Amino acid sequence: MLKKLFLVTIGIICFFSFQLYGSAKEQHKAAFIRNNDLWIKIGNNENQLTNGDYVRFPKWSKDGNWIAYLRGKTGEGYVGELWVYHVSMNKHFKVMENVDKNFQWSPRTNEISFMIKKDVFVLTVDPSKPFLVRLAAKTIENFSWLPKGDGLLVSKKKNQQLNSDILLFKVFLGKYPEEPLIKHFYTVPVGENEIVVSTSQFKWSHDQRWLSFLLIPTASLSADSNTLCILSSDGKTFRRIAEMLNDDNWFHWAPVGSNLGFISGIGREATVNKYLRIIHVPSFKKRPLTPKGYVERVFIWKGSGVLYSSRSLETTQGPLNQRPLPYLYKIILSSSHQNQIGRHPVTVGDFVLNYYDKKLYWVRTNRKTAVVMVGDVITGLELEWINNITLASTYYARWKWDEVFSFYGERNE
Repeated sequence: MLKKLFLVTIGIICFFSFQLYGSAKEQHKAAFIRNNDLWIKIGNNENQLTNGDYVRFPKWSKDGNWIAYLRGKTGEGYVGELWVYHVSMNKHFKVMENVDKNFQWSPRTNEISFMIKKDVFVLTVDPSKPFLVRLAAKTIENFSWLPKGDGLLVSKKKNQQLNSDILLFKVFLGKYPEEPLIKHFYTVPVGENEIVVSTSQFKWSHDQRWLSFLLIPTASLSADSNTLCILSSDGKTFRRIAEMLNDDNWFHWAPVGSNLGFISGIGREATVNKYLRIIHVPSFKKRPLTPKGYVERVFIWKGSGVLYSSRSLETTQGPLNQRPLPYLYKIILSSSHQNQIGRHPVTVGDFVLNYYDKKLYWVRTNRKTAVVMVGDVITGLELEWINNITLASTYYARWKWDEVFSFYGERNE
């Protein structure tokens, strides 16, 4: 009887493993860093793509045929050589040197934009043609693609004064092969006693009627507080929403409509005063979601009414590397119901990464090693998908997992 029960149990585990991995084998793939080299995984098949390099920030193209990444020296992960890898050709192409970590694939085509110092460039990636890099705009602070992929939105300082206004311009590319068409979009007013030197990237709402971004002061001040802003796509409505850390993964639009989720709170420590909120646009009504005594470490959307969050106990006690690690939580907006997902020892923590095709992907780490987990949101089954990925850097307990992992699939934001 025990033997039969054991075989049935094994059969159930194998069935659900097939459900998780079988689907992943057909659709799900990731680029990740292991021992500082670039790897790729499609379903259960792993392949090492570089050997002996120091690689960071793998990023998939829209069609999944390319991976862009930075290659540099140990400890210099934020600036390096930009390379692109063609998956089916199994071939690497060097693009440029001294590229900033903010390089972005177009949302529509195989074009990649990137910054060198304060100039932004665009490259159409085509292995059948010589790579031709175009200068899109000079002396900018930051940029993102326009939602239709026909150009960029860039930010510039009006002048060198710390309290000078921030100017936003649209740079149109497609119909202007010789020289891009640049149009002023909006001027962000900066107060006489205020310091603003830059912006974050820009994120567009799903309906493309709104965009969000951070106003960033000097580097030292930015470590503790930045201003989250929302601007309408016609430039008529501008609001400052909250103070938060300079982290692009801490504010996301819902994948439907125009609700923005963000982790607010000043102070560089991720274990104190970091609370998840939703703001409904255009009413600009805020809704707090984090219960008292907890902090949020990272979150993602699932549809327009459900969020997944990594949440830990709030504390100022003890060294940062000994404070509580997070558990996963599911938050249902319509009912305000929140529940913890799964159980694990207090010696490890879960950092949510992505929701795709009814499966949740997250990093599980004990601060010394890290693995990527996959879980079925219906059955609750969780399995290890990728073992031994390189640990991301951490700054006051805020982990930067996009340095070492990139999932291919539509991210829900």
